[in-house]
Amino acid sequence: MKKLKKIHAMLYAMEHDPAIGRTKLMKFIFFADLIHYNQRGTTLFDSTYIRMPKGPVDPVAYSLTGETNDFFTVKKSRGKGKSSATRPYDHYLFQVRVPVNRDLFSRYEIALFHMILTALRGKKATSVSDLTHHLRLWKEFRDGEEIPLDYFALDDDEMRLVESFGLFIDGFQREFCTRMTTLSADLSDAIHPFTPERVVKVEEVLDDLVVRYPLPSLAVFYDAYLAWDDTFRLALRLNPAVVSSLTAECCDALCFTSYAVQSGAVGREVLAAYCEEVEERFDTIREGLFREHPENLCEVTTTTSDLLDLTMRLSRSLALEMPPGRR
Repeated sequence: MKKLKKIHAMLYAMEHDPAIGRTKLMKFIFFADLIHYNQRGTTLFDSTYIRMPKGPVDPVAYSLTGETNDFFTVKKSRGKGKSSATRPYDHYLFQVRVPVNRDLFSRYEIALFHMILTALRGKKATSVSDLTHHLRLWKEFRDGEEIPLDYFALDDDEMRLVESFGLFIDGFQREFCTRMTTLSADLSDAIHPFTPERVVKVEEVLDDLVVRYPLPSLAVFYDAYLAWDDTFRLALRLNPAVVSSLTAECCDALCFTSYAVQSGAVGREVLAAYCEEVEERFDTIREGLFREHPENLCEVTTTTSDLLDLTMRLSRSLALEMPPGRR
């Protein structure tokens, strides 16, 4: 499934930039994995990367782009160097043979592809390669060596370098996704019901994120975020098995909205309608939890500690007083 997703991601790049060459196409796949890893904690395509002279390369993607296959044709020509000292090079052109299956991708993933292609457009392949040569994941290995996944975690200097190229990674969406993905996975696998002490610790993380929510810059998504927050707190008590999927859905929506606001690539009305859909989706899930667990309703509404209630009300009040939110 991940290989098919990778193939259709390359088809997407070929459709949107028919002149894209092999080097840039390899960087397109690499940057998608790099950004996804730093925002979500996992690579998008589950790729393995090898250190190559022109940067990190996914061997599967590299092999696929070497010759015509069922998905796209490959036309290779020999280019001449600009001078006698410059070596000849192979030039690749691709033509899609099957349409892109966009159902394989979320809104966030499509936005991620759009951002990368926008950053690559107009830049020479050599300048794109030079960027990757400044990253530890390339500098600390030799050609042909496999790059360990933990090297994909960018430090602050690398983050600034990549963002100066037009690839935006950092922000509240990154903090939310990195903190909540790990926490949600632990909760989903843990024995339920949780002790009051554990619930308090989880609530403290949620409260802190509510206070940190970036108003007014992401005001358009604020109601949807609070709807997720309410649903997560309820699931924590009634059905922790669903918290991972809840967090993944919110991460996707938050990353998409952050990109849309930052880039201006989505109209205000369209983006507002999308955020309302997300809010309604979380409200529906919360209502479903109530219906599925009627026996726990009394416990949820009457036995929650005063400390939790006070903390939750305080954090919400602080966030809502920050100008100018939607509520």
